Amino acid sequence: MESQYPLPPPVVPVAVPIHDNQDRGDIPVAVAHARPSLATANESQKNSNYRLPSSRRNNGALAPVTERQIQQLVDQGYTRGHAASLARTIRNFPLRIWVVDNSGSMQHTDGHRFVETGRKGEVKVVGCSRWNELKDCVVYHAQMAAALEAPTTFRMLNDPACGPNSQQFGIAESSLDGLVLQEEVDRAIAIMKSAQPGGVTPLVRHIEEIRQSVLELEPALREDGCRVAVILATDGLPTDERGYGGAGIQQLFVEALRGLEGLPVWVVIRLCTDEEEVVNFYNNLDGQLELSLEVLDDFLEESKEVHEHNPWLNYALPLHRLREMGYHDRLFDLLDERRLTSEELREFCSVLLVDNDTSVELPDPSADWGKFSRAVKNLLENQQGQWNPISKKVSPWIDVKSMDKTYGNKRWSFW
Repeated sequence: MESQYPLPPPVVPVAVPIHDNQDRGDIPVAVAHARPSLATANESQKNSNYRLPSSRRNNGALAPVTERQIQQLVDQGYTRGHAASLARTIRNFPLRIWVVDNSGSMQHTDGHRFVETGRKGEVKVVGCSRWNELKDCVVYHAQMAAALEAPTTFRMLNDPACGPNSQQFGIAESSLDGLVLQEEVDRAIAIMKSAQPGGVTPLVRHIEEIRQSVLELEPALREDGCRVAVILATDGLPTDERGYGGAGIQQLFVEALRGLEGLPVWVVIRLCTDEEEVVNFYNNLDGQLELSLEVLDDFLEESKEVHEHNPWLNYALPLHRLREMGYHDRLFDLLDERRLTSEELREFCSVLLVDNDTSVELPDPSADWGKFSRAVKNLLENQQGQWNPISKKVSPWIDVKSMDKTYGNKRWSFW
């Protein structure tokens, strides 16, 4: 169902959120306090700081992502398969809650920005602070949330002191009016542009507050078979409010996450560092918790891990952005863990290239590899090339020669 409002929402952003000459410096800081936070708007609604998107409902069902929105995604480099995946994500996860780390360690200058050059699809990697990398990420997802009318809340780890209610701001939480959505995006950009990293890493408090809010939403979520996506974007180990860390605080953090077990949530930890101690701590969480959880490295590090196991795939930025916003598919989770089996490869290529077209079915690679390979090659001809973080040039989504080398000579279906 199309939005009932006369003004359309903002368009889908490219996976790289800004050009070199589009720094949005014209947005006044005053916009940062143009609208009250959702927490203020919902003071009368028990203890929850969040509201499920009733405005997207039609006779009790969530309104689908429109063909116009899907075409916008395709125009910005996503495949139609990606677009269908995003549509499913918005239906299955009607609310996304980001915890944005703006602690002092985010000033470290080992981050990366990805800036479009003048040539279509080409990207320049620019060194920057971790904060500037995360700032681009948040701006992108704010734009995406508005374009897809996907309710999203951003919580700063520490108060950025950028005006009233700047520690928590949201997109598409209470209105789908195009003008309101653009104001919310402008406000988000203004806050992120003005905020500077400083302070500690009190992750425990934020997790506990989110848990309480999810408990309030749980009946409605379970009724619709939906979940909340919780994205922790951080570069450090947890501390208390005074900045003290250590094993005790880390255990409190684990216990806070354990409090989410059994609740309708999907947790993504989006790391903003490749420091070994930090990476190991978060990667080891999976074995300690019975919780739906994924740990994502930054784009460049994640692409290296994917390439190590599945070198035939161009792990382009749209794939990473999709996973950042909470997209959950076991095949995507496996990409950086091991080589996909031939049947998993077929499923992945279907998700990537086939969309929901029931008239197209990829051949069984274990029965006739050559037929499968030719079918993939034909489908790729209709797709835009994407910047490859390994080769540093625009490439197809799938390197068919590499795929043939990896799978083509195998006579069994598992590997």
